[in-house]
Amino acid sequence: MSFFLVLLLVIFITILTGVLMARSRRIKRWIYTVLFAFAVGGGFFFYSYGYLSSGTSPTDALLVALRGIIRTARMFTLNNNYVELVNEQGAQWMRGYLLPQIVFWLCHISALVIVQAALLSLFGWKLIDWVRLHLGLHREVYLIKGGDTYALILGENIATQDNPRRPPKKERLVVFLIEGGGEKEIREKAAHFGGIVQILDRNHDLSHYLGLINPGKWNRRGRKYYVVFTQEDASVPGDIQLTVEFAKEKAVDSKNLDIFVVAASEWDREKIEAITQAKEGGHRKNPYTIHIINEADLLARQMTEARPPFECPGLNFNKTGTAARDFTVMILGFGTAGQYALLRLIMNGQFAGSRMRAIVVDRDIEHLSECFLHRHPSLDICCKIDFKNFDVRDKAFFELLKETGNIDYIVAALSGDGMNRQTALDIRLYYERKGTALPFIAVYEKDGGPHDTGRDEKVFSFGCREAVYKEAVMIREETDRMARVVHEVYGGNPPWQELDWVLQESNRASADFIPAMLRLAGLSEETAGKQQTLTSENELAETLAKTEHLRWNAFHAAMGFRPISIEEMRRRFEKYSGEKNTRTHLDFCRRDSKARLQVCLITWDELDAVTEAYREVARKADNEKEQKRDFKDNDRSIIESIPKFLQAAKDKE
Repeated sequence: MSFFLVLLLVIFITILTGVLMARSRRIKRWIYTVLFAFAVGGGFFFYSYGYLSSGTSPTDALLVALRGIIRTARMFTLNNNYVELVNEQGAQWMRGYLLPQIVFWLCHISALVIVQAALLSLFGWKLIDWVRLHLGLHREVYLIKGGDTYALILGENIATQDNPRRPPKKERLVVFLIEGGGEKEIREKAAHFGGIVQILDRNHDLSHYLGLINPGKWNRRGRKYYVVFTQEDASVPGDIQLTVEFAKEKAVDSKNLDIFVVAASEWDREKIEAITQAKEGGHRKNPYTIHIINEADLLARQMTEARPPFECPGLNFNKTGTAARDFTVMILGFGTAGQYALLRLIMNGQFAGSRMRAIVVDRDIEHLSECFLHRHPSLDICCKIDFKNFDVRDKAFFELLKETGNIDYIVAALSGDGMNRQTALDIRLYYERKGTALPFIAVYEKDGGPHDTGRDEKVFSFGCREAVYKEAVMIREETDRMARVVHEVYGGNPPWQELDWVLQESNRASADFIPAMLRLAGLSEETAGKQQTLTSENELAETLAKTEHLRWNAFHAAMGFRPISIEEMRRRFEKYSGEKNTRTHLDFCRRDSKARLQVCLITWDELDAVTEAYREVARKADNEKEQKRDFKDNDRSIIESIPKFLQAAKDKE
């Protein structure tokens, strides 16, 4: 019986050690510090006090202290000198009282736990990781495929909620799946915030680790799972398809799984988007939210969030929300950064009374512009773009500044960080000598660090990758909360998870433009959230509705949509007139996310004719609800609903 009690005690201590090792780094350090101090302090006290009977001279005291240190050190080699100690003259109190004996052996047990922890740290990390994966009390599991610098930055920001100075949140577990070398270095870096590193090989592939974190229907712990694919993943579309098929097989609730992918190319984006568009029985075949992330677009978004176009002072919006003049931007350098900066400015720079104009300068503009316009064939609907083929260091550039007149926004996105900075300084000097107000001057820094730039400074930097590899940006809880609210206020049908990526992005774009609408209405977010409608002034409400349609047009043009004629809408209806689901059929005849077609991609004044033709098609389909649709009312409804969006988003906080 005694043997089994001892065995159970040893097993308990071993399990306790493993569990302690699996806890967060901060808690683990604190526990082991206390145990080590208790073992050393208690051991030295017992051994030194027990040997004091050997003499009382200073030399004897020194020898006693040295013996105490040696005996205390032997505790960590799993040896004890209990028999020798209790046989010392004057130390019989150890044998006669139970409490000192219990404390003595607890000191040895503490030393044992420390030794086991050290051995596990050196040789048992796989066991520790297994315990954390299976026995950890984590409510959120983040599976990140990739282990480059920015994957690690993202993992640390997720673990600490974007504040690396704080201890990692114990309810979050970040798991990195890596291929190739560098395992030791990545593991050491991940250990600082409690991350786990696992190796992908022939026997341990992605499906193996998806099964290991157990997101299926038998998981009763209410966990939410996030699977993140970084840019270094060369097989993104295949991995996403594998993930959604695995989730469907395991009956994972779509609310408990989100997939994020940093698409490195348009090729990957199209293949991933096709996964979101696949249909089966009238519903999405893969009912999981797949966030398609473009790094360059996030950096451009960082720029427009720091200095939104509606803050440009020269626009001077009047009481009816109308701009005093056209919104003019200049893009210097038309590589990837310059192109996405232009698209973001187009999506966020649409105002009633203003015709947006963009002047794009690049010494290789002929080739770049043709490809760009081929991908975005409808941009002329919402922006007049002038392409200029020369070098910004030429005299012609400053002549262009002089000829253009009022410029609201300049983006320097040339071939190098140094050239961008110098160009920005030259432009600032030009305006200072001219004696006129500076436009916003955004300086792209490809490898730049974070900057603290005051809101009143018109020359600012963007492009810091560290600033976008954050939970709040990549995982986008804040943005998606408002985007989901926009969708839910309009009935939430179909559910958010069943919307394809384009429709989800459309809701996000609508949510992003709410601050601009508040500015045009002259309201703060707090004030607007308490009102029933954004404005009771008819003229202002109509202007804001027109602005909303301009914004909507710009979003679809930036996404590569093309307008179709009323005749083409009718032909598309007739082609699929036998469809049972008339609502889906009617949606298809007027818009097609896959083919990037939209009948409403026209001016505000042209919407009445489209409304009349669409109602006629709806009558043929015998759809009473769609017969009442007014496409202008769609834009008016967005404006009227902004207070509802704000109230619902606040309720979700």
